[in-house]
Amino acid sequence: MRLLFTFACLCLVVAGCSAQTSETDTTIPGDASSDTAQTGSVSVQTTTTPAPIDLNQLPLFIQAKTAVPERYDFAVAQGAQFVPTSDGRSFYVLWTPKDFASASLRPMIVTLHGHGSWALDEFYLWQPYAEQRGYGIIALQWWFGGGEAVSDYYAPDEISDIFEKELTNQKIEPGKALFHGFSRGSANSYVVTALDREGSRFFGLTISNSGGMVSNYPPNIEIINGRFGAAPFSGAHWVMYCGEKDQNPARDGCSAMQAARETVTGLGATVDLFIDDPAGGHGGFHRNPANVNQALDVFDQLIGR
Repeated sequence: MRLLFTFACLCLVVAGCSAQTSETDTTIPGDASSDTAQTGSVSVQTTTTPAPIDLNQLPLFIQAKTAVPERYDFAVAQGAQFVPTSDGRSFYVLWTPKDFASASLRPMIVTLHGHGSWALDEFYLWQPYAEQRGYGIIALQWWFGGGEAVSDYYAPDEISDIFEKELTNQKIEPGKALFHGFSRGSANSYVVTALDREGSRFFGLTISNSGGMVSNYPPNIEIINGRFGAAPFSGAHWVMYCGEKDQNPARDGCSAMQAARETVTGLGATVDLFIDDPAGGHGGFHRNPANVNQALDVFDQLIGR
């Protein structure tokens, strides 16, 4: 069931609504549908298959390629796939390293970009680390390319459904996915993690990167009010990042992330690593390779590598 909430501008209650847009300042068949025709007293069932979704005709995909052409070219050069979402509204970047299909351990990074940004940004930032460690990547374009109304982004349950479907398709085992959200993606990481804990439990680790668990965001209110039970994060593991030079400390910076740590641990989570970066700003996590490698070392330990 879609999480229901109404507010004029999501920017008022979630992280990452500044001008900062990134941390670095194919075709598939549609779902079949059925129609029933009546012929006299006999009901005749017919099935129609919608035309395949052509990404080159999807305005959002064209917009993304135009906005960050060098990152699109990078993704193409790495052999990434661009997969349309089943609703035809958006796409995600899918990449796996060599021999991933036959590997006994198949870790996968699933990631949400920040406000007004692009899945291509997150793919660009994560790919060198993923290749080095043998991880795959699913980077979802969850912003629809304009506006700040709730309808301009996928809702948390829609995000969860997209990730769960592709993780299942990739035969990823429970606990072997790393879920990362930056800024506004981080602000949604708490409810998306709660949905995963309620469902297939693919996420072995969540990285909440520069986006706190804002108390007046309706999905977070539902978590705190017990929609997912008294300890919805029991068994969940976290890495959190904050930069001391973040321009919005109460929303995205260290005071926000410290409050988020207290909240998730109170709801059953284990925060394995809290990175308080004295030199970091809003996008400081990926700007310092030591931050990324510390986080990935935690994930490797959790999945037994």
